[in-house]
Amino acid sequence: SLTVGTAERRGGSRGAGRAPGHAAHGRQGPAGAARRAAGPVRGCAGGAGAAVPAPPPSRQVGTNLTDLRLPRRATVRELGGCMGPIWPSYYGECSALMFVVDAANPSQVSNSCVQLLSVLSAAQLASVPVLVLFNKIDLPCYMSLAEMKSLFRMQDIVSCATQPVTTLETSARDGTGLADVLQWLRATLGDPR
Repeated sequence: SLTVGTAERRGGSRGAGRAPGHAAHGRQGPAGAARRAAGPVRGCAGGAGAAVPAPPPSRQVGTNLTDLRLPRRATVRELGGCMGPIWPSYYGECSALMFVVDAANPSQVSNSCVQLLSVLSAAQLASVPVLVLFNKIDLPCYMSLAEMKSLFRMQDIVSCATQPVTTLETSARDGTGLADVLQWLRATLGDPR
């Protein structure tokens, strides 16, 4: 899935355009897991200090909006892989980009690689920092970071990309790697700690 981050919300209401199955209906992707790790944002569902239950992660279909406080407020839009044809319509408002790959699904590696190359070659994203997340490392069948980098030929991709590209392993389910994701977001969006 593709996750785009913007430093500030740009128009529209928080729930506009959401389909059944979005975060408020029990879905949880990496952006929602990062929100839980970053802590609640005032004015969002749950409010400050409220416990946010952790529904089980599921395949990302549709779009989710998640607000993070890093400490500056950032809005993250999560788009499922099947929505690839409309990803370019969101590039203009993108300050940072997280590209999430299912590291436990080897049958999707080639498709994910093609989508990543398409994203990296988009003119609107030529200078936008990219974080490639190999997710679901909590599953016994996941491929290691070294295996994923080899299959994606990440060294070649990074050397040819015009934008900075970083790779991390994560588990949205158990939180592994999310602190590193938040650190990358803070540094990328201008809020280092």
